[in-house]
Amino acid sequence: MNATEAAKLDQDPYRLAIVAAERLRAALALHGIMVPSLRGSYPVRETPFVELGGCSADVAEALAGLLEKAGTCAEAE
Repeated sequence: MNATEAAKLDQDPYRLAIVAAERLRAALALHGIMVPSLRGSYPVRETPFVELGGCSADVAEALAGLLEKAGTCAEAE
């Protein structure tokens, strides 16, 4: 693979979606949150697209709590 092909791969919307989904999965896992249906998907209008999918009410509550806590921390700064 030459440099041009590698650069195209780094800009591939599908690949970028997969990388973003895995990054989000890892960040959620740090807080004990798992969304099984989270995955990178095919691009929408050339934009990388991540499907969050569904989760249990317990997972939704945990995610909401995490986001609320992050919002409170940001307001305090």
